[in-house]
Amino acid sequence: MAINPSDTEFAIVAETVAGTTPATPAFLRLETIVGSNLNATADPIVSSTRRKGRTNAGQRLVNPRVEGTLNTELTSGDAATDLLLESTFSGKFDQDGLLKAGTTETDLTVERKWTDGATLMFSRFFGLQVAEFALNAEFGGIVTADFSFLGRGRATPSNTALAGATYADASTAPKFAGPDVKNIVIGGLGEVDYSTLALTVTQDRATQGKLGSPFARGIGTAGKTVELVATLYRKDFGPENLIVNGIENPAVSIQFDIEFNGAGYRIIIPAAQPSFPEDNEDGANQMVTVTFSPLGDAASGTDIMIQKLPVA
Repeated sequence: MAINPSDTEFAIVAETVAGTTPATPAFLRLETIVGSNLNATADPIVSSTRRKGRTNAGQRLVNPRVEGTLNTELTSGDAATDLLLESTFSGKFDQDGLLKAGTTETDLTVERKWTDGATLMFSRFFGLQVAEFALNAEFGGIVTADFSFLGRGRATPSNTALAGATYADASTAPKFAGPDVKNIVIGGLGEVDYSTLALTVTQDRATQGKLGSPFARGIGTAGKTVELVATLYRKDFGPENLIVNGIENPAVSIQFDIEFNGAGYRIIIPAAQPSFPEDNEDGANQMVTVTFSPLGDAASGTDIMIQKLPVA
């Protein structure tokens, strides 16, 4: 037999104690695109000691951690995706389905299962947080959501499932595509037609190593950056008019929906500052691209929010 990428499964569970997989985990399956992967890694340090016969004294591995990306296609009602969004934004969905970016971290255990005939193989990675989230929507494609991770370490591989583990299947709702990205409102641009939207949320995370331990004591976060890149069909000088007095870029509000049959998400950026627009020719189309950088909004207390649709 052979191990096939098409049979690989990923499942996720939130950790009650950061860095510790729950005793009886309730895993949420996540549908991923082939090529998704997580790997344990470390930094090799080579000894400088001289030995007899000019032989090398070897190397040691330090700063062990987990890195990798799970590439997905966005859909509605997927519990694993919601969990990953909470880790991305350092927040929690409230009773009304609103997630505000904040300071509440969600640590995760991710399990990968390989199948070789009747033989099962499990790799488990613990103490993970989402370090970067990339959402990409284009008029002629499926909406993708890529989650990149930083984690504390990998447990010993196993051929058996964890005792008491349960698994909930991923959502079977249709994957979102270009026609489902709608109700786009960017202040100052008026009625224009958009071709692509690319949202990136990056958390500046790093593992915190300590003496005497093979694993990190935790994951520290230095800050968060958000960027939205919008490509639209050139209509007028609206993009240029976002810049005043030649260099000032007052903040504008941004909102758009990703929904099918009423279910999905609404992205809300209360205030974002635009860059200078950039013109580009795409075949027979005259396009213009504007990059927006969200900033803190006093009224909402955050710089970006996600609302589940329909609104509770």
